[in-house]
Amino acid sequence: MRKYFFLFIFFISFVGVAQEMPPISNFDTKTYSAGNQNWMLSQGPDRHIFIANNLGLLEYNGEQWSLNEVPDGSAVRSVLALEDRVYTGSYMDFGYWEKKRTGCLEYHSLEKYLKEAEILDGEQFWHIEEFGDYIVFQSLRRLYNYNRETGRVKVIEAEGTISNLYKVNENLYYQVAEVGLFTIRRGEAELFVSNELINNSPIVSLFYEENGRILAVTRDDGLYYAEPGNWEKKELDEYPLSESIFSAERLNDGTLILGTIGGGLYIIDGKAGRLKLSQPVILNNTVLSVMEDKEGNIWCGLDNGLSLINMDSPFRLFTDTYGEIGTVYCSYVKDGLKYLGTNQGLYYNRLGANEEFKMVPGTSGQVWSINEIEGVLYVGHDLGTFRINGNKAEQLFDGLGTWEVKKLGNGILQGHYNGISYNMENELPRYFDDFDLSSRNLVIENDSVVWVGHDHKGIFRLKLDEDYKRVIAKKNYPVSYEERLGLKVFKFRDEIYYSTENKVYKYFSAGDKFTSDNELNSLTEDKPRISGISRVLDDNTWWTFGKDNLYYVKADVFQDKLISKTVPLPLEYRSIARGFENISLIAEQRYLVGSNVGYAVFDLPLPEGETRKLSINLVETAQNGTSYTPADLETEKLSLPNETNYLNFGFSVPHYGKLNDLKYSYFIENYSSSWSDWSSEGSANIKNLPAGNYVFKVKAKYNNKVTNTASYAFVIARPWYLSNLAIMVYVLLLIVLIYLVHFFYTRYYKRQRDKLIEKNRKKLEIKQLESQQEIITLKNQKLEADVESKNRELAASTMNLIKKNEFLTDLKNKLASAEKKEDIREVIKIIDKDIAEKDNWKLFKEAFDNADKDFLQSVQNAHPNLTSNDLKLCAYLRLNLSSKEIAPLLNISVRSVEIKRYRLRKKMELDHDQGLVEYILTF
Repeated sequence: MRKYFFLFIFFISFVGVAQEMPPISNFDTKTYSAGNQNWMLSQGPDRHIFIANNLGLLEYNGEQWSLNEVPDGSAVRSVLALEDRVYTGSYMDFGYWEKKRTGCLEYHSLEKYLKEAEILDGEQFWHIEEFGDYIVFQSLRRLYNYNRETGRVKVIEAEGTISNLYKVNENLYYQVAEVGLFTIRRGEAELFVSNELINNSPIVSLFYEENGRILAVTRDDGLYYAEPGNWEKKELDEYPLSESIFSAERLNDGTLILGTIGGGLYIIDGKAGRLKLSQPVILNNTVLSVMEDKEGNIWCGLDNGLSLINMDSPFRLFTDTYGEIGTVYCSYVKDGLKYLGTNQGLYYNRLGANEEFKMVPGTSGQVWSINEIEGVLYVGHDLGTFRINGNKAEQLFDGLGTWEVKKLGNGILQGHYNGISYNMENELPRYFDDFDLSSRNLVIENDSVVWVGHDHKGIFRLKLDEDYKRVIAKKNYPVSYEERLGLKVFKFRDEIYYSTENKVYKYFSAGDKFTSDNELNSLTEDKPRISGISRVLDDNTWWTFGKDNLYYVKADVFQDKLISKTVPLPLEYRSIARGFENISLIAEQRYLVGSNVGYAVFDLPLPEGETRKLSINLVETAQNGTSYTPADLETEKLSLPNETNYLNFGFSVPHYGKLNDLKYSYFIENYSSSWSDWSSEGSANIKNLPAGNYVFKVKAKYNNKVTNTASYAFVIARPWYLSNLAIMVYVLLLIVLIYLVHFFYTRYYKRQRDKLIEKNRKKLEIKQLESQQEIITLKNQKLEADVESKNRELAASTMNLIKKNEFLTDLKNKLASAEKKEDIREVIKIIDKDIAEKDNWKLFKEAFDNADKDFLQSVQNAHPNLTSNDLKLCAYLRLNLSSKEIAPLLNISVRSVEIKRYRLRKKMELDHDQGLVEYILTF
């Protein structure tokens, strides 16, 4: 939002009198945040406006207001912006302001240059003028002349009270009460007109006339011509003699502007007469100061606020402040009368006359359209159709409401709420029975074809019979639901179109269809519109209604093509119910746009106007949570510490037209991905920017013109821990760290290597010892096995030896006692018994078990099907005895032993390749 407040009211200056006024903007104290009284105005070379306010020096650049207080905080009574300085006069002080590099104003008092006198007690400075090399400050008792070259201040004493100071045609004048009007020549005061001739009339202002005379505006006595020694009355019919004039300005075109005390503002142009602006058109009826700026706008410093009048605006606005007329739906000008069709009736007044609008009797109610057919004015009304003649109305049709009336054949075609009717002169209207839809939008293609636009049903093409009694053919062209509201059928350059909010479609008879592939759509598809409503005026210009502008398309004068143009009239000045937008041609190149509060009037072509320069006026920086501080605007690149990453940019185009659609867009290089959306906000606040190099860029557009691009470069430093010095320290520390890491790791790995070598050596020694120990163990195990085997053999041999010894001993004893043959036989029996003794096996088994524990039991557990003879054979085989050695032990032949071995292998289910002895040795 723009940072000032518009009071959009355009008032009629006298009760009941309607006036079309230039656009007016009002600024109250809340808008500019300063005092209520504004004593004097001036415009600087940069087109900024400076106001002498009772709280200080007020500056306005088109977007931002800034109040600059003088050191003692007193009211500023006068101001003059000249070159790069702004001169001001205040309470007991006068001086000048200069802009610092931050764009802020800095005050310099000129009191110190006073050499010959001192400022009087309570003295105030009410006016300032430039006079050659001098700046002249006027108080009520003196003139202080400041020489800009030497810096000296000279004082001119007055013989009485100085009421005002005037500059006319490079000459300086001032009035001394009860003495007369003086001029300054060669640095000295000279009486120009004596008080006897002036008759004590306070002079408000002096203006130079083309005939070389000086025109004087007095407080209460009117206008006079002033010449050396002469004072002549000037009569002006429009001059408000009843008012007390306090301020005056003469515009470049000769228009006289008069600010009064309590009577508002008067504008007298000598042609259109007098225009009075008073509350609520302007904020206050006491006008303390008046100034014309470089664009022709009038600035009014009021006793309470400020008012701006865009005198050079091509637009004039009429506002129905109290709703006496209502919403304007249509308009027309005929025979010197201006007609307005509103929701309250048909109104009229004399074209160009400052008089009230009056209602045409009998037309009270909603008026939808005004159409002229063969010199006759027809009005489409909620009550039917009216024929208008001057200020009289004749009702032709009293059925349901009439939307509009068109000429068809020798009669008129009327679109109603419930269908279409046709009638000729002196005939009653007759409806087309087979078409009963609301027909707000009618287009006559030819004498037999009529197009009808319906917001819900779409487009209809009706073929009528020759007598216009019925519809003989009807075709509907549906429209998508999203495009129905505000649908408009129209005929442009002999072609049929219909427009929606988004597109324009053209009818092609060859394919009997509508298509958006046409030149009219191409020219307007990039223009945002508020509805499909459009108007064809003067049969050669097509108008449509955009969100920010009006658009029109017409034929190029020099080429056979269409061109599109724009009228910058914002929506707020032509607001009306969607789908009822309207514009009328009321004179050659003069157009009237209706709204719900009145209407706007403008002439084409619009003046091009001078392109204004966009500038960045303020750059403020802050840390998070702190106040903003102004920054240098003139630096090539602003350097900011890392913590100062909040920035506020203020920018403006010093363009003060109320109807200018002024918008801004900005972009930050190395930060933004695209330009910001167009906005009316004249500032940009950027928060928490990371470190980096940036360029803030801003551009503006008004009246569809894009201005220059202003830029401001700045850099936000990296945080201290990422600064160049810190990085250097980090690099050095990293190098040292790498060296230390390398050193310690080298030493560590050397130690680890040594430890590993020592560890491996010890491991090798241990492994060698383990290998030796393992060899010893294996040897011991082999020895133990050999010992056990020998022990087993020894045990078996011992047992056999013992057995045999016992047997032999017994045999010896038997033989020793044998005396006869029977005893010898007894010995043989004993031998046979010993050989066949079963206990021999039992003894052998016990002895074998003692030598080889659990062998026989293990074999029997593994092979429970073995017999005792098999176990014997296993025992013998365990002793590693051959078959030959086993045979006598078993008392069988060697062949029998081999058979036993074979059978044992089968019982043990041994593989063919597996040895029997090797298997037995595994137990």
